Amino acid sequence: MKTYAIYSLKGGVGKTAAAVNLAYEAAAAGKHVLLWDLDPQGAASWYLGVDSSPEMSAKRIVSGKEALGRHVQATEHDRLSVLPGDRGYRDWDAQIHAAKQPRKVLESLIEPFSESYSVLVLDCPPGIGALATSVLRAADRVLVPTVPTPLSLRALDEVLEHVDDKKVGKTRVTPFFSMADRRRKMHREMIESPPDIMKKAPKTFIDYSTHVEQMGAHRAPVRAFAPRSRAAAQYKALYKEIR
Repeated sequence: MKTYAIYSLKGGVGKTAAAVNLAYEAAAAGKHVLLWDLDPQGAASWYLGVDSSPEMSAKRIVSGKEALGRHVQATEHDRLSVLPGDRGYRDWDAQIHAAKQPRKVLESLIEPFSESYSVLVLDCPPGIGALATSVLRAADRVLVPTVPTPLSLRALDEVLEHVDDKKVGKTRVTPFFSMADRRRKMHREMIESPPDIMKKAPKTFIDYSTHVEQMGAHRAPVRAFAPRSRAAAQYKALYKEIR
């Protein structure tokens, strides 16, 4: 099972939209996919048609007293399941800190899913803490949506510093430009001449798009309701680059 984490220090950078659309693209490519919505707000779950909260206890899950897999739900999209977000996820950092082997908590929780899924997508909440460090250790690739602005680049730099500080070198941090508005000179220039920190980024970037905003109205990935849109083509191309 290949594990992708969609992570950013900042909110509002297109993280959840990327998680949902990349999970959909993997499923459309024939993979059996599980999207784990780690954000207490549960936006990724909601986009995929999940209305009810599973009322999970982070304490019971981390301690092994509650099976995580029992909360997995199917979606209307072939080969795509979701582990819904829950308000109880606010306790993740504290529970991971309290665990006997905090660095291995997430790895041990996701390992059983490899029997049923070939791709796991983690939609992570913003911020740096014990959960973020666990994600950085457990993921095969950490995708960081980065708006083409100096502030967003600064947040990316902090993520890379955290990776170095925690010595989680097994992960592959891959930033990509997100919510790009090519009508803006700064965005356009940064895409055309990427700074050093973005030199290894995929060629594909995600535009600021009305179709991405419409995901909330349709409660679906972009390609499910606008298959010929530029946004759908960009997410498909991004998946092909990072898979």
